[in-house]
Amino acid sequence: MNTVINSIYRLKKLLTSTDKITQTILRILAAVFGGYALTASVMAALALVLPVPKVDALFFISFLPALIYPAVLLWVFVVPTAQRAWRDLLIVTLAFGLLALSAAWLR
Repeated sequence: MNTVINSIYRLKKLLTSTDKITQTILRILAAVFGGYALTASVMAALALVLPVPKVDALFFISFLPALIYPAVLLWVFVVPTAQRAWRDLLIVTLAFGLLALSAAWLR
């Protein structure tokens, strides 16, 4: 348990560091992995929530990654800190993930 607490402390220290190289690396990682996770969760949620036939929903959803992923890539580098980028990506991804899970559960 102590190693988990130490790992969390080191991660928090890394995210709040003011070193430009560290911030850039963290932003790149957030853009690549966080953008992918966010895009996947949005697509899953919309596939289950849209009130149209499955074929039409999949056709519409197939165009969304071309809009969502570049927007996330740009947004990650606009926010003031990498910590805020990671936090916001995590919150939005979890929100869409929970929406997808609840929609799948209610079907």
